[in-house]
Amino acid sequence: MTFFKKKRKFPTFAVILLVVGLIWLLNELRVITINIPWIPVVLVIVAAGMIVNRYRE
Repeated sequence: MTFFKKKRKFPTFAVILLVVGLIWLLNELRVITINIPWIPVVLVIVAAGMIVNRYRE
């Protein structure tokens, strides 16, 4: 019987969500001041890149 170990990938999406959430929280608490209205565009581009890379493998 052969058992294959499943290759674990780095949780990129979780890290991106964590970083964006922390930046958003710190901005709301006025710890840092960030006025970047194009963050949703950056998130869409990152997500599209992740989807393309996933299906390219």
